[in-house]
Amino acid sequence: MADPASFDRFAPAYDRFISLQPGQNSDWVAGLGLRGERALDAGCGSGHAAVRLADQFDEVLGVDLSAPMIEIARAKRARGNVEYRVADVFTVAERGFDLVYSHTMMHHLADYRGGLEYLKSLVRVGGTVAVVDNVCDLYPTPPRAAYLIGAWRGFPEHIAKLGWRDAWFEFRFWHSRPWLDHLASDRYLSRAQFRELYDDVFPGAQYTDLGWALAMRWTCGG
Repeated sequence: MADPASFDRFAPAYDRFISLQPGQNSDWVAGLGLRGERALDAGCGSGHAAVRLADQFDEVLGVDLSAPMIEIARAKRARGNVEYRVADVFTVAERGFDLVYSHTMMHHLADYRGGLEYLKSLVRVGGTVAVVDNVCDLYPTPPRAAYLIGAWRGFPEHIAKLGWRDAWFEFRFWHSRPWLDHLASDRYLSRAQFRELYDDVFPGAQYTDLGWALAMRWTCGG
């Protein structure tokens, strides 16, 4: 049986899904106004954030386990200063990044704390670690009904916003078996658990509540 956590099974559909929500993967981190020589997008998917960061950093490395997602990134979001790499981000040998960024990747890890510690080891003194991850205060894994009810409730608004064709695609994607199986494999921290863990790994971290996720920014002081 295919790994439900893998994006390989629905990479093109997921890329289209994310493209209908412009900025969700990148607005917060781009809005920090950070600039520098080297940035790492850990779990870059199909490159939505990496291509935004390319406007702010001389070099951007986007790393993801999913070869189909990286293929899409290379085809649709290629830039001269962006390298896309199929790899486990926790095998990245480079160090000294000005920015280490991760978007909704951490909750997939068996060792969440270990993952955060590894990302912390990749940033230079004076650089920034920025992480966005899903949170849920009610239960670690929301039931499928929560997503389906949300899709039904949002459908009329999305028709007005996106047009019938794209809204219908989005609605069907929320109901697709591979996506629902993937969501069922997710394990989220509550807001309190998130802050407790991140405060321990990143003392003095700053937080932004995005509603469906918490965003954390921390500057390495050496």
